[in-house]
Amino acid sequence: MEIKLAIDRYDRHFPFFDGSLSHPFDFEIRPFQVGQSAILQHGTDRHELFLDGQFDVAEFSMSSFLAAKTRGYPIVGIPVFPRRLFSTSQMWVRQDSDMTEPAHLVGKNVALSAFQTTLSLLAKGDLEFHYKVPWRS
Repeated sequence: MEIKLAIDRYDRHFPFFDGSLSHPFDFEIRPFQVGQSAILQHGTDRHELFLDGQFDVAEFSMSSFLAAKTRGYPIVGIPVFPRRLFSTSQMWVRQDSDMTEPAHLVGKNVALSAFQTTLSLLAKGDLEFHYKVPWRS
């Protein structure tokens, strides 16, 4: 049996591509380097191709998974988070800014690289939970 896996070629995924991944199961994992927005070796639009049935398994951000479920796609998510970062370590302000603590973000405009990035979703929750910054502010 072969499982077609659509993922991007990140450092944490190298074992899928270089053949060093071993598992005790009786199937082969065949990785395809498919990006979501950038055109990669095997194309782009990873989510769309997966939802169209061209792959058995695909990497989704948490936000993209939730959006697909909300739209009624019959998919199952397995909570695997191979990259773990503290969201607050990925937040920056200009050096000349008056902002010195997260509470100063209330009512301000905040830029995100993409709404579908899981870290952006976590950051909104972390700001509200730890610093009382409402994610809708």
